[in-house]
Amino acid sequence: MGSATNRNPARRLDDASSLGGLPEFRPRLTVVVVILTLMVAVVGWRIARDTGARRVDVLAREAIGLFDAAASTAAATAPPDAAEAEKRFLDLAGVPIGFPRDDVDFVPVEVRRETFANRPAASLRFRYAGEGYLLVVSARDRLLGTPSVAAFPEGSFVSGERNGRSFVLWEREGASCIVVSNVDVTQAFDLVRRLFT
Repeated sequence: MGSATNRNPARRLDDASSLGGLPEFRPRLTVVVVILTLMVAVVGWRIARDTGARRVDVLAREAIGLFDAAASTAAATAPPDAAEAEKRFLDLAGVPIGFPRDDVDFVPVEVRRETFANRPAASLRFRYAGEGYLLVVSARDRLLGTPSVAAFPEGSFVSGERNGRSFVLWEREGASCIVVSNVDVTQAFDLVRRLFT
């Protein structure tokens, strides 16, 4: 049976070309499809980027609020050493985070249960080299909804400053973690890298 088109085969060879086995190449259609694909990709990327930045901003603002509130309230219980603080933190967070036991500059002040991003979390107020810090950890499946989806790749950090407070946000071992302090953001980032990763 013949072709469904009503073209002359001799004319078809002259005015049509073949691209990768396609019977006809239509440049206008190809350009339109490429432009539409790029537009959809750019819009999707902007939505994803804005949503992630907004979520990090909300988490940082809430953690800074916890840091400021923790500094103004009296300490409930002070764990005597890093080993006991680590055990209590594991009980509250359900996520194993190792605290430095041999570092004399690391002084745990208070471990307590918090509500972070409308989810249960554990917080540790501690001092390192005389500066105050707050570590808040929430299991990823509690904070982000599903255990398999990360806000950003493992090993990645988001850091910044808000209202004179620095923060470092990262994910590891099924948990979302954030450290807040009054120190410079580079000093806070260095502390997180050395002590908690």
